[in-house]
Amino acid sequence: MRKLLPRIIIGLISLIGLILPLKAANGQQAITLTAIPPRLELSALPGATLQEALKVRNDSDTEMALEAVTSDFIVNDKLGTPLAVSEAVSGRWSLASWITASPQKVLLKPKETAAVNLVISIPKNGLPGGHYAMITYSQPREGLLKTTGSAITQKVGTLVYLNVIGPVTEAANLKEFKADSQFKQYGPTLLMAEIENLGDIHIRPQGTVSVTNLLGKTVFSQNLEEKNIFPFASRTYEFTVPGKWRLGRYTAQLDASAGASQIPLHGLIYFWIVPVKEISLASGVIAIILLLVFLRKRKAPPPPETETNA
Repeated sequence: MRKLLPRIIIGLISLIGLILPLKAANGQQAITLTAIPPRLELSALPGATLQEALKVRNDSDTEMALEAVTSDFIVNDKLGTPLAVSEAVSGRWSLASWITASPQKVLLKPKETAAVNLVISIPKNGLPGGHYAMITYSQPREGLLKTTGSAITQKVGTLVYLNVIGPVTEAANLKEFKADSQFKQYGPTLLMAEIENLGDIHIRPQGTVSVTNLLGKTVFSQNLEEKNIFPFASRTYEFTVPGKWRLGRYTAQLDASAGASQIPLHGLIYFWIVPVKEISLASGVIAIILLLVFLRKRKAPPPPETETNA
């Protein structure tokens, strides 16, 4: 049996070595696309015509047939995730119908990059403010036949932000600013802020969040991450105040502004960090020491009386 065991182990290792290559050969082949640039921000007057050039790169080792699709998008979550929609859904922020992309279909060899030209024709009565569309690249059904095996198809694209120049409404609000707990025993502490855009154009708030202790000393400071907030949408910002061992009341303050009109955004909250367990343990030890000292003094014999000569 002892002689057979090494042979069994060697056999199993050889079998695994055969299975893994077969599994890799029969597995899916990943295809990677890159849209250049991922975001395009433009500004123009009503009635203007803009021409821009985009690029899409095939980073895989497989030839791909791609189709460029133009659609409006909206953002309806707090993470800024673009969602392709129809013009009826996007409403006054629609842009797709103003864009012509050519060519709409391209054939990319491995590691090849192709250009896609955009012509944006803004109507003379185009509403001032933000208009948003996405140019996405994906494989049409007939393109899938050109790939070998069962390839993984991807969809990538460029987000187009167009500001039609004119009178717009800029409005922003700090909807929420809070700590993960107003009273806790240990750090770190997570702060969360939510800023909403109530205007006609996307904004990118800028500012800082700082935390000070009871003595007024700054223990934490961090700039807001640069995030676009679309009209009638909101974004969340998170900040982690490091440090496990802290004691006392802390003040967290948000000072920021948004938009061309520098709309002020301010928030002020307080939270406590008190290591109750450690303080209770230390208090108990001190109480015991004091009690022992008191009992020792109480049991100690009185000092002997000294005789005095008359």
